[in-house]
Amino acid sequence: PTDLRLVMDRYEASKEHDWSAHEVKERWHMAVRDKLIRGEVAERKRENVDSLWKVAINGGIVRLTYGQPKKIGSQTLYPIEAHMTVLSIAVPAQWTLLSVEVRAQAKTGESNHQLDAANRQRFGLHRLCAKAMLEEEKRAKEDDRLARPLDCLFSVAHNFSLSWRLEILNAQAQALKRGVWSSKSSLVVTPVEFFTEGDTLGVVSISFWRVDDRYGPPKMSSLDQKGEADSEDDGKPPTTNQLTLSIRAVANVGIKVSLSGGETMLKRVNYQSHARTAVDNLLEAASNPFALSASNTLLAATTLCAEQRCYSMVEALQPLNGERILPPWMNLTVESGSIAVAAKVSYMGQEAVHDLATVVLFRLACDARSGTFVSTFCRSAKLLRLLASNENTASETMALRVAKMAQNRRRAVAATSTGRLVRDAFEGLTRSMNALGTRTGVGGPWLDKDDMSMSLRHRAIQLACTDAKSSLSTCCGMAAVYGLGALAIGVATGISAQPDVCGSRPIEKIEGTKFLRSPPVGFVMDQHMVHKQYVSSDGEKKKNVFLEREAFALSCTVDDVDLKLTAFSLSSTVDSPSAIPDVDYKKSSMIELKPAESLVVDIDAEPSSKRMKTEETGSVPSQPTRLSMVQAI
Repeated sequence: PTDLRLVMDRYEASKEHDWSAHEVKERWHMAVRDKLIRGEVAERKRENVDSLWKVAINGGIVRLTYGQPKKIGSQTLYPIEAHMTVLSIAVPAQWTLLSVEVRAQAKTGESNHQLDAANRQRFGLHRLCAKAMLEEEKRAKEDDRLARPLDCLFSVAHNFSLSWRLEILNAQAQALKRGVWSSKSSLVVTPVEFFTEGDTLGVVSISFWRVDDRYGPPKMSSLDQKGEADSEDDGKPPTTNQLTLSIRAVANVGIKVSLSGGETMLKRVNYQSHARTAVDNLLEAASNPFALSASNTLLAATTLCAEQRCYSMVEALQPLNGERILPPWMNLTVESGSIAVAAKVSYMGQEAVHDLATVVLFRLACDARSGTFVSTFCRSAKLLRLLASNENTASETMALRVAKMAQNRRRAVAATSTGRLVRDAFEGLTRSMNALGTRTGVGGPWLDKDDMSMSLRHRAIQLACTDAKSSLSTCCGMAAVYGLGALAIGVATGISAQPDVCGSRPIEKIEGTKFLRSPPVGFVMDQHMVHKQYVSSDGEKKKNVFLEREAFALSCTVDDVDLKLTAFSLSSTVDSPSAIPDVDYKKSSMIELKPAESLVVDIDAEPSSKRMKTEETGSVPSQPTRLSMVQAI
């Protein structure tokens, strides 16, 4: 038929043959403008409806763009870009699709060369778009309505772009599962699944972190801040015992992200800037076609979940309405994905208990990959950090003792050190807090299995809170002694406190007071060598040489009333530098600390005079350290 039409209506005999090149161009441009004015672009403008495309005319070529552009040098690229024109001046004329480009790529540094569109796929997309526009023109002519071929072009190209993005994110998530997230996390990636019915084109889910869902999983909610309604499938996670991040492609809408506990997270966006930044980063990494990154999406999701888990745990331990589980001297606060453990420390002095300011003793940071907690300490608490890591350098006495032993006995000797006790205490705290975090989840609503699920979940959380309370109290006492106490000793006396200088055994009762079940920290105030002669069983006279020490020790008492630092003097004997001192608790006595009267330094005071050297030795005579030196602690 085409050949027959060319034969019957030849160009040489047509009226267009007599037109000049300028007239042909003018009529062509007028036909393109007439098509736009009579089409859906002008109709959306008249009805004040936002257009799907950004339309630009260059002569007789219409350029349609969609999305935020990306500049590469002098070139500007769009996620979806199409060029079209009309090849007839007949009314109504049909659009002719010249080219269509859909672009999607991973973020810089992440390769997705296997998912790049091939030339055959681009040609197939062009044919599908052209066919969809042609079919829309035919249906509109039969139904006697306004044709919307540009909307059909957008639907086909946009759906292709969304499907392509899901494939890229799915491939990146699978690579994360095999790579950096494979060792310390139980990452589960549900392969991308496409649907033929409904507005949802496809979905890919990433499950991470353990959560106790015996009585129902946490509800999934959309992170869309525009307030659009969630779909029916948002609240149901695809996997059990884990938190889930779901990325959905919705036709003619875009990428939608749902997260376990997302409803509660969005409530904090309005008054917490860092939460708003994390949500924006998550949506940007999941939906930006030029910077798709499953790793950034997962990292932002775990950041939100870490902070929300901390809030849920603090609320369980310190309920706003109800009975307080923690002692009154302890206070927990959330600081950007970590829990700051603070205590109001007191001390005994002058027959009264003096309260100090509330001090942050340590923090519990949530690990992004595993969702478990790790104890962190301030930089100035060097001794506490070394003991929590069970380093031999924390105690000179224990380091010498371990070095003296045979290779096969060193582990057994180190098992009785102070560092081992401190490390075991903080590891126990980590396990207790992990169990509590697993049961509290990320807060927010839950999908209960039955009517008893809520009460059973509350009971499980209360049991975990009881264990966490015991561990927190013990670790607060250790942090007060080996962290705050050791730092105060160094500031007041200029002497570095040592953990095993006052013995490696926990202190027994002194004057009816029970102390923390850990060795005290302190320093030697005075020592002298003792020579003791004795007769052995065979009648031979022998001499025993040992040191008698007077040491300043610091420990604490921990109960439901207060956390009280207590100082006392200890008498001990030691027969070698690598031996653990033998403490005589019967000769020990408690010391009442005296609060500082004034912290103001008199700069006009006369400096202290130098002590004269002795004539015999030429050195300054040594004097034992008095207790008054450490009463400023």
